[in-house]
Amino acid sequence: MISERGERVAVVGLGRMGRAMAERLVAAGVELRVWNRTRARADGLDGARACGSPREATTGAAVVVSALADDAATRDVVLGDDGVLAGLDGGAVHISTSTISPALARALGEAHAAAGQAFVAAPVLGRPDAAARGELTLLVGGDDAAVARAQPVLAILGRVTLRMGDAFQALLTKVIANFLLAGTIELLAEATALGEKGGIAPAALVDALSQTLLGSAAFKSYGARIAAAAYQPAGFAVPLGLKDVELALGAGRELRVPLPAAGVVREHLVSTLARGRETWDWSSLATVVREDAGLPPLGGGRDR
Repeated sequence: MISERGERVAVVGLGRMGRAMAERLVAAGVELRVWNRTRARADGLDGARACGSPREATTGAAVVVSALADDAATRDVVLGDDGVLAGLDGGAVHISTSTISPALARALGEAHAAAGQAFVAAPVLGRPDAAARGELTLLVGGDDAAVARAQPVLAILGRVTLRMGDAFQALLTKVIANFLLAGTIELLAEATALGEKGGIAPAALVDALSQTLLGSAAFKSYGARIAAAAYQPAGFAVPLGLKDVELALGAGRELRVPLPAAGVVREHLVSTLARGRETWDWSSLATVVREDAGLPPLGGGRDR
């Protein structure tokens, strides 16, 4: 284990997921340095040293884990003058757990290789609470030597590691997974609106479908949210959902694959944002479908 070898690890990006991964690494006895643009996010992270820049955090680290919001943040933090690439020693490995575009993942791999560093794309499936328990599923892409170098840290963070080829393919897998989730939410929104207009309560319809046709965890989880109008607190907020659907559309353009359903989901997510629901779960796109169908707001102040 990396903790037994005494090698230093850095985590850059302490949003909900990054903070949970940092806590997991500290609990495993790893010597940890951390950086976040808003330094207060490192408060209370006992056992980790907060740094003033990505470069400072990653200098001397054997492994750096990044958990950043999107392509723009990743480019800035990794490739900037005071970024990860500038701080990492030759032979060190950067594990990117962010959901970014496949094209950027490929570019990052090339940039690290040119600097004599290793790059592993490992976008995650799972929530921050799963990260805190070390139960994430990691979609791993990179060359075999880089993945082997990253494996001790991957084993601390995740319960399942799935090899998905190179960095581009690992991110494409994650984009496809989130696209399928978004499509599931859209179908659930349309199905429950149709059922309610015909006099079927959303909870009853979702329960019937869960017991017959669609028994997946995602169907049950998002179906329950839609049926109960339980959109807060968000498990995955609307802006992040929109970002991931737009990544799917971008991949479709690059690979020349038409994705008409993704366009529908994108428009409903944009409409959700236009109604001021930035902090709601992305399943709240169902509120837009309800309104378009002429259904009244749900009771209890849960919909608006």
